[in-house]
Amino acid sequence: MTVKVRGKDLDNRWVVPHNPYLLAKFDCHLNVEICSTIKAVKYLYKYIYKGHDRVAFNLIPGQNIQDIDEIQQFQSARWIAPPEAMWRIYGFILNEMHPSVYSLHLHLEDQHLVAFHAHDNLNNILRSDFTAKSMLTEFFSTNQTNENARKLLYKEFPETFVWNQQHKIWTPRKKKTVIGRIVTASPFEGERNDVESLDDLIDAVFQDIGSYSENLSEMTNRAILTPKNNSVDEINTILIQRFP
Repeated sequence: MTVKVRGKDLDNRWVVPHNPYLLAKFDCHLNVEICSTIKAVKYLYKYIYKGHDRVAFNLIPGQNIQDIDEIQQFQSARWIAPPEAMWRIYGFILNEMHPSVYSLHLHLEDQHLVAFHAHDNLNNILRSDFTAKSMLTEFFSTNQTNENARKLLYKEFPETFVWNQQHKIWTPRKKKTVIGRIVTASPFEGERNDVESLDDLIDAVFQDIGSYSENLSEMTNRAILTPKNNSVDEINTILIQRFP
């Protein structure tokens, strides 16, 4: 379909995808496609925290008529409305992030990040049991000793437990709402995601599968899987076969 606008022929390539019903109802263009992705949140977040409205101006005598010079020096200023000025004068809260987000570490065995001082002895650091602890390793340790912890996935752990960085232990949470977010595991990182078969994956993840497992369904339901993993049933079948 082609239409002529201002003497030029235009076709569908010049039309932004839109919903006719929403266009008529709200009398404005709505990009429905962008609303289905995380880009919509990032776009709105940018506008919330971009700061005050700004204006560029230049003062000239009212009697003099000057040619418009776009290169001349303009002053940049901000404009604050009375309601916002009052809100800031009284020191009211401007923003709040809720709930808090825990960034959960994900690493291979003995390959987590360790912070230390320049004067520390590296041999002592490597031999230290305290240094060997991380969010992930203590998640596994807590599962061995706490029955309630076994009902939670790693990403759900911060909702019930709080990480004590000083002692590197998970303790029961008493207040506040917190959610967990596991750091991204990119396929380009190599060994952390590089397994030749499902058996290799299970060997790496469930090394102690026959040590203290008591419940088959619990173990299969807690398999470390992602929503995009198409081998869920196959992995769980291998897990069941591995039980003594």
